[in-house]
Amino acid sequence: MELKHLKWTKSVTPLDDNLWAYSEFKTGHIFKLNWKDNKTNADRPQKDDLILLRQRGYVTHLVKVLDHKSESDVWQGDFSIYRIVETLWVINWTNPPASARANEVFGYDAVLRYEGGNVMELKTLPTFQKHWNSEDGFNDFLNHVSAILNLS
Repeated sequence: MELKHLKWTKSVTPLDDNLWAYSEFKTGHIFKLNWKDNKTNADRPQKDDLILLRQRGYVTHLVKVLDHKSESDVWQGDFSIYRIVETLWVINWTNPPASARANEVFGYDAVLRYEGGNVMELKTLPTFQKHWNSEDGFNDFLNHVSAILNLS
C-alpha cells in the first residue's frame, strides 16, 4: 500500500461505553470521522490524505479522507463536525498486537502524550521531527509504518 499521502494523526475516544471508537468499521468501510467543535482543524486534511487514528495507546485505523471539506450534523451535539473517510487498515480488536502500540508504530514514546481530538500534522510535530529527523527521515517513517502494520 502506498503511504505517500500519510500526513496526519488523530486521537479518538469512544462516545459511549464501547471499548474502542469506530470498532464497527472494517477495512473498506466508509464512515464519518468526528471532530469536537473545530471546523478549522477538521478542514486541514486534503482529499486523499491519510490519517493514523490512535486510542488507548494503540494505532487502531489507517483512514483515507474522501471528501474536500468538513460537514456538520447538528443533532450530533459536541461532535457534530465530520469528514468522510475510508478504512484502509484496522487493528485486530480481539487481540491487539503489540506492534500496533502507538509508540511502536511511531517509533518513540512521546506519541503516547499526544492528546485531544484534533488532527496533527506529522511533519510539524516537534517530537516526530526529533525522532525522524534525517535526510530520508519521513520516507523511513513511511517504510517503518508499512512494515509494522503489514501493509506491503
